Amino acid sequence: MPRPSPPVMTKLLSVYASVVPITVQPVRDGIYYVNGGMANSGFIVADSSVIAIDSQMLAVTAHKVLEAIAGVTPKPVRTIILTHSDPDHVNGLPAYPRGMEIIAQEHTGPQMQEALDNPALNKTSTPAELKYYLPTKTVKDDETVVIDGVTLRLLHIAPAHTDGDLIIYLPSQNVVFAGDILTPDFSNYPGIHLDKHGSSLGWIKTMQALIALNADIYISGHGEPLKRADLESRLTVAIARRAEIERLFAAHKSLGEIKAALNDPAPTGMAKMFPTFTETTYQELTH
Repeated sequence: MPRPSPPVMTKLLSVYASVVPITVQPVRDGIYYVNGGMANSGFIVADSSVIAIDSQMLAVTAHKVLEAIAGVTPKPVRTIILTHSDPDHVNGLPAYPRGMEIIAQEHTGPQMQEALDNPALNKTSTPAELKYYLPTKTVKDDETVVIDGVTLRLLHIAPAHTDGDLIIYLPSQNVVFAGDILTPDFSNYPGIHLDKHGSSLGWIKTMQALIALNADIYISGHGEPLKRADLESRLTVAIARRAEIERLFAAHKSLGEIKAALNDPAPTGMAKMFPTFTETTYQELTH
C-alpha cells in the first residue's frame, strides 16, 4: 500500500487528534507536562506569564493545550521553547499568539524554514503560517537564562535525535524536558534522524550528559516521565546494540543479515514510518 501524501496524512492525523483527550499532569512547583496529542509538550507557570515547551503537531491539539493552560492559570503564554524541529513538536505553533519569544537550538530554525520551503520534506504538511513562528532566540550549546523569574539551563550536547536537540533543565526543581532524545523507536532503542544530522554516537554522549544532571524527573517527547535509572537502562541497552551492529558490520554482514542476527522485529503501527535504530546505525557506519 502506498504511503499517504503529506496532506492526506495531516488530514488523517487531524481526525485522530480531534478525539484524543489532552491530559495535564503536574510535575512540581508550577511545572506541568501534557500528553495525549501526537507528542508530549509542557508548560511552566512563571511570575506573570507561562513558558510553554513544544507546541504539538496540529492546531486542534495545540488549542486543547492552550485551553488546558487556561484551566490552570490566567497568565498568558509569552515564551515557548522548542526541543527540536520535528513536525509533531513545532507545527502547532500557529495556534499560539504571534509575538512570543521562541527559543530553540541554532539548527532548529533552518530546519523549520527548510520544511516551509519544501512542502514534501516531511510526512505531514507544514502549515504556511509557521513562517511567523521561527525562533527569535537561539542557543548554541549551553546557556542559563532567567525568564520571568524562572531559571532554566538550555543544553545542546551533540547531534543526537537531530542536530538541533535542546535539553531544558530546571535546576531549582531538578526537572528535565528532553524531547525526543528519550523517545525510543518503539523497540527500546533511540530514534535517530539522519536527514537532520542526528547521530547514535552523539545520542550516547547526550544521554551520558542527561544522566550526569542527576535530575529527579525526565520528561520525554513521548510517553511517561522517566527516572535516572530508566535513562541508565536505555543507555546500556543502546550501547550494547550499537556494538553488536558495529561488530557484524565489520564482519561484512549486510543490513538484512544484521537484522536477522539481532532478531530485529519488523516495526508495527506508526513505527513503520521511521527507520529503526539498526537501520540508521548501519547507514552511519557506511559513511
